[in-house]
Amino acid sequence: MKQKNIFKILFILIAVLVAGYLYFNVSIPSMAPEIKNTVTDNSRSLIINSEVYGLCDQNDTCPTFTITDNGEYRYVHTPRGTNTEVLRTGNLPVDIQRQLTQAVTKDALEKMNRSIEPDQCDSYVNGVDARFIVDFDGVVYELDSCGTNVKADSAAWEVLGGLWYYLELSQ
Repeated sequence: MKQKNIFKILFILIAVLVAGYLYFNVSIPSMAPEIKNTVTDNSRSLIINSEVYGLCDQNDTCPTFTITDNGEYRYVHTPRGTNTEVLRTGNLPVDIQRQLTQAVTKDALEKMNRSIEPDQCDSYVNGVDARFIVDFDGVVYELDSCGTNVKADSAAWEVLGGLWYYLELSQ
């Protein structure tokens, strides 16, 4: 009886070793390209530069910002009542970064990047307009509230415009 138990234990041990070998040397390496492609497909480069122009040009007080693909921002503005530019840096909240990732897509940028002849612009009549230079995976798109095919109610434009509200109000 003891010899039968030793054979059973030895057989189970060999079966576990063979199964472990097959798992780590055959199964995992064959899944590696899928894992690598999944990670690569989700990563993208998104760098946003923006400036406001129009009425603020008269006083040289137009704000600008840059947002890198990791959510870091540099916001340069002139607070009301002063003539001194202030630089503020920080990180966008994760929910705003998520909104950017979901709304600012290649298709949305290509649609808004088309030049148009506007009838009227806010910057023509003592207002301001906004320009965004968006580097999306190495392709540069220029979006302008006065001169490109932006749709004020599009998700991408709402998120991009919302960056101005966030930066102006989060002091």
